[in-house]
Amino acid sequence: MTRTGRPLRGRLVASAAVLVLAFACLGSGLDRIAVGSFGVAAAVPGPLRAQSHRPMAQLAMIAQQPKAALRLAAAAVAADPVDPASSALLGGARMLANDFPGAEQAFRVAAGFGWREPLTQRYWYAAALQARDFPRAAERLDALLRVSRNLPDAATLLAPLESDSAGRAALLARLREQPLWLPTYLRASPDLDDAAVVQRSQVLVELAAGGTRLGCPAVADWARDALIRGDRASAQRVWQAHCPGARNDGLLADGEFDQLGNATATPFGWQVERSGDVSVRPEAANGGYRLNLRNRASFSRRVLLQPVALAPGRYRLRGVGQTGVFAASLGCGTAPAMPRLVSGDLASDGQILTVTDACDTLQLGIWLRPTPDAVTLDQVTLRPL
Repeated sequence: MTRTGRPLRGRLVASAAVLVLAFACLGSGLDRIAVGSFGVAAAVPGPLRAQSHRPMAQLAMIAQQPKAALRLAAAAVAADPVDPASSALLGGARMLANDFPGAEQAFRVAAGFGWREPLTQRYWYAAALQARDFPRAAERLDALLRVSRNLPDAATLLAPLESDSAGRAALLARLREQPLWLPTYLRASPDLDDAAVVQRSQVLVELAAGGTRLGCPAVADWARDALIRGDRASAQRVWQAHCPGARNDGLLADGEFDQLGNATATPFGWQVERSGDVSVRPEAANGGYRLNLRNRASFSRRVLLQPVALAPGRYRLRGVGQTGVFAASLGCGTAPAMPRLVSGDLASDGQILTVTDACDTLQLGIWLRPTPDAVTLDQVTLRPL
């Protein structure tokens, strides 16, 4: 039995999954290193052979060959007994051979030489998780991410902390220090599944609730990434938590164009689509801003785009501007196409828009017909009928 009262085998079996991931993420270059090592290992002087045994041991682990891994890792230790990488590989090889007590002994030796060896960090991270020692687990994971903030399996390693309330508390303590890997953490990258995005959003909301607000620019990428994925709820939760001063005019963001062109503008706001034929610029008016637009092309051009979250139904889009030149359309998963049949005038009584099906990636586009002179647009609103 261990000092925590848990069976040694049960605690260390839980570490195996983390170590398997470590070997799987060693990278495509490892095989080339190892192949080269096989050819020159015999010529390497004895005291230096640890450097040839280690890559071969790693390759044997990836190939799930426990006997070869044990032999090569033991040879690496014999050649360089004070190198933590050799001891860590021996621990990994023993894990592969189901020698869990022996693995723990090897990793204790490796830890005695310092904590910079990633495989050792992973082992004790898994052991801390199994013992529900979340502060220690967060410390080990923080060390791993500081060395390599773009670990291929970072999301898998973070998940046990993010999904447990006590684990989140320990993770939040690290995030409050704003470590170097925080910008990477603030990306809802495609390799995250939907559940992981929701869970990470919860962590970021709790971070703000605890008094650490990162500000609008820091979380803008997270919100944009979540919007692209179609998870508007997660995007809004994090944005509102860390950027509390941001305005949202009903179903639209920045309907008065006050944030257009601002570096910290809401990711829910307008995206301007300029071209050689189209100019779009904000200008001061009535204590705020309005848009000055012109379309020199011979056909309508889309000039504004905004992600929206609308339930199926009918809506009225209205703005203040010149009549007869603006029209709007909706697109689900793709950019809104040029409107063909328009009900109502956007700059008069309003244009009627119909949402027929639920869509997580709905976008609203505003189009401008050819205009020989500049026109203006302001105070755009979207209301359900």
